[in-house]
Amino acid sequence: MEPKKKNEQDAKLNFDLILAYSPADTNKALDTLKLNKLTAKMMEEHCANKNEALSYSQIRNVLQEVKNSKNLGASLPKLAYMEARQEKSKQKDLLKFIRELLEKSIEENKTQTFIQYMDTLVAYHKYYSTK
Repeated sequence: MEPKKKNEQDAKLNFDLILAYSPADTNKALDTLKLNKLTAKMMEEHCANKNEALSYSQIRNVLQEVKNSKNLGASLPKLAYMEARQEKSKQKDLLKFIRELLEKSIEENKTQTFIQYMDTLVAYHKYYSTK
């Protein structure tokens, strides 16, 4: 029974997996592939019902906020505000995930990893939002 639980846990997208993300590190190629697959699955599920999902413009606004910020900590209240403005739970959930990931990346001093991951998230969002 234990191995099954471990495999189930391995199949989930989590902050530790994301913050270990390093596309330049060839030793972590399998982790990068796993992360990409899990992110693609998350975005496919998020975009399945376009009326419930964040629009591409909204997710790009999040990415631009993060990339243009000189102090990512200052982006946290803006992300909280974006999250609070959403009416749909799927929209709130995705923004909460992004905000909490940013908090954790700041705590662990991995903000560059966060920004790289956001590029991945936005790319898969675009891919699945157009299907």
